Amino acid sequence: MRFRWLLIVSAVLAWLFGLMLLFNARQFEAPVGIDVSDKVATIAQTQGAILIGLGVINWMTRRVTDATALSAVLTGNLVVQLLSLGIAARALVLRIIPMQGAPAVVVHVVLGTAFAIALTRVRREPAADASARAA
Repeated sequence: MRFRWLLIVSAVLAWLFGLMLLFNARQFEAPVGIDVSDKVATIAQTQGAILIGLGVINWMTRRVTDATALSAVLTGNLVVQLLSLGIAARALVLRIIPMQGAPAVVVHVVLGTAFAIALTRVRREPAADASARAA
């Protein structure tokens, strides 16, 4: 499968960021100037748990060849990247976080683009397979 690398890389990144949020939210958020109270740490830890779960989903689907299943996983990942990009960009524009938060935008753009390309290709493959069988 051509997109196995994308699912592996995104799983590892989700696990790394997830673990940092779960076990070290204060230091993870410090570079962007977020004051992490106990309440904010709880929200960050919840986000970390979600990221670890997303990483597990991506890891477990790295060998999936069914186009429908793969399309569902890639679409979900694309939605996560697009929404996260919007949140990070809004926070930068409104100066909620300083420019040190800009790398988050880059990460979401790169991953979002990769998921969009993969999704487009996966959706084309079944049509190509069906037309080859009809011929």
